[in-house]
Amino acid sequence: MPITINGVEITDAAIYTEMQHHPASSAEIANYSAKLALVAKELLLQEAARLQIKGDDGEARIAALIEQEIGSAADEASHHQAVSQYLARLISRATINGIDLMGNYSSSGR
Repeated sequence: MPITINGVEITDAAIYTEMQHHPASSAEIANYSAKLALVAKELLLQEAARLQIKGDDGEARIAALIEQEIGSAADEASHHQAVSQYLARLISRATINGIDLMGNYSSSGR
């Protein structure tokens, strides 16, 4: 089932491709992990575009966004927590169809 994030569709093909990077004990867990990763990436890319952050590719724009908005932390755990909190803020403002981040699919079918 495709997902839309603020009107941008993530296709089933993209989800399937991303699943290859999320080995798990079941296809359902790999699928869910792939969806979460793609939602996070799309939200970060949309925020980078909104803030007019430039880069050679999506990964560079995301890295520049994180550097600008979060900076660097004293240690990896603190940095991970800061990125998670930033993503939570982006998610709270987003319109996401087709996936309930608590693990249930929407009744609308998208």
